[in-house]
Amino acid sequence: MHNLNDLLDLLTELSNLIDSPNTDVTWSRFETVVDVLMTIDTFKQQLKLGKDIAISELIILFGPTGSFQEISIDSGWGEKFLKLAARFDEIVASE
Repeated sequence: MHNLNDLLDLLTELSNLIDSPNTDVTWSRFETVVDVLMTIDTFKQQLKLGKDIAISELIILFGPTGSFQEISIDSGWGEKFLKLAARFDEIVASE
């Protein structure tokens, strides 16, 4: 099992960055900031229930040119995202 607490902390950190009036989701697959935040919350709940299927979707969202990266670039925190994505990769790889 992935380090659940580390992954949940990372997703909370991501949510905090996204939950801003300056967030731009134009080039992501999401319609609104609320959609992104609800999706992240859903993943967190799935992970808490032991449903690793969320990992597959998160890998896509965290990937290069994935929706999370597009949001970060358009919202002015692209460098922070790269650090989050590296941490995500480490957590997922440590299975």
